Amino acid sequence: MVFIGPPGSGKGTQCERLSNHFGVPHISTGEMLRSLDSETGHAIHSSIDRGHFAPDDFIMQMIAQRLLADDCQRGYLLDGFPRTLVQAQAFDAILHQCSQQLDHVIHLVVDVAELVQRLTKRSQCGHRSDDSPEFIHERFELYEERTAPLLAHYEQQSLVRSVDGMRSEDAVFATINQFSC
Repeated sequence: MVFIGPPGSGKGTQCERLSNHFGVPHISTGEMLRSLDSETGHAIHSSIDRGHFAPDDFIMQMIAQRLLADDCQRGYLLDGFPRTLVQAQAFDAILHQCSQQLDHVIHLVVDVAELVQRLTKRSQCGHRSDDSPEFIHERFELYEERTAPLLAHYEQQSLVRSVDGMRSEDAVFATINQFSC
């Protein structure tokens, strides 16, 4: 499954729950990038902190390597990938090469006012520097410009399952869990 939604929509929360439920890895490109220690990692991390995306070729290489791991053989949940149409098309090619396919693309739908409230709360808890108020609106603009178009790409493949992310975590989880039955 691929999870698509604006910042603060609950992608990470739902992926963690589903990962525990199904025993498959929750692969968060954001977490992978934030854990990089190299010089390249620091440069990319600095860009991410300002709300920008990491370079597509770097992300594709990182994801391709991660999906070869043994724990991904039964499935995986992708959180924060793909983020651009270029990444989605490259990922489609990788899946085709490996004779695999996506089961679902979960689109978490949340009102902007609620997203701002969630991100502001998360920022106040000190969880992530890219949740600071000065970056929240820039992150939304980047999402609308680069990530939202993925929905049309995956709609053409009949993979998109829109979920009301305004409901409780349990209700969202129950809805997503129904798709996997």
